[in-house]
Amino acid sequence: MDFYIIFAGIIEPGFANRLVAAINKAATISAQKIIIIFSSLGGNIQEGFTIASVIQNSKIPVSIHASNNIDSIANVIYLSSKERTAESYAKFYLHGAATQGNFDEKALKEQMLSIRTDNARIAQFVSENSGLNFKKVQAMMRAGTTFTSQQALQHGIVQEIVHKEVPVGALKEEILIVN
Repeated sequence: MDFYIIFAGIIEPGFANRLVAAINKAATISAQKIIIIFSSLGGNIQEGFTIASVIQNSKIPVSIHASNNIDSIANVIYLSSKERTAESYAKFYLHGAATQGNFDEKALKEQMLSIRTDNARIAQFVSENSGLNFKKVQAMMRAGTTFTSQQALQHGIVQEIVHKEVPVGALKEEILIVN
């Protein structure tokens, strides 16, 4: 049986923990496959990489379906799945990392190093899990690049464009932010 997780939210500790718990729940209900219907404007880089690691190491196969926005660190989560589909109207946005705050000179240098490191990590992950080379991903991140589903398909980010619905009566969990 398939287990559906509907996630529409930001990647921050509370939502990240709920998503990881839902993925882990699949084993307790003897699910054969996890299908994540996914949309996120991004968020915390460390939380995003943690979720990606959980997906990549899941003993139950995980499929991710882009239902709307896949922005920022959500690209890493999306690309962590070996099976990736998208709605025809979904969009993908790559950009560089950022920081906020007031810094003295030493702290500013540390933040710059952290941003460069995070940008390299994200670019490497995107490159390794798509049809894009590392230098091209870095350039796209510097420019801030938006893809349609069709463009993402051409770049090996999306594997298939399909409409996906959760079947009536399917086992599911919803993790949603509603403004």
